[in-house]
Amino acid sequence: MNTVLSRANSLFAFSLSVMAALTFGCFVTTAFKDRRVPVDVHVSKVMLKNVDDFTGPRERSDLGFITFDLSADILLEYSNFLRVSGRPALPL
Repeated sequence: MNTVLSRANSLFAFSLSVMAALTFGCFVTTAFKDRRVPVDVHVSKVMLKNVDDFTGPRERSDLGFITFDLSADILLEYSNFLRVSGRPALPL
């Protein structure tokens, strides 16, 4: 006869195998989707300053400031069990 620990180990191993198969299935359904999004990046202001560096005696370091504008349109799609789908847009 099998002991309780042996049966629990078998049950755990089976459930772990099922979870691994489900995880692989989720990976396969989403891994090969085209996720490219049109993005516009514009640099509007570049500034470089020479500032004091307090780590050593009479040291100076460069400090750079870059201001840029990012524009991307991201579309999300969802559906629930009633097959109601929606597409909210998130402009950045």
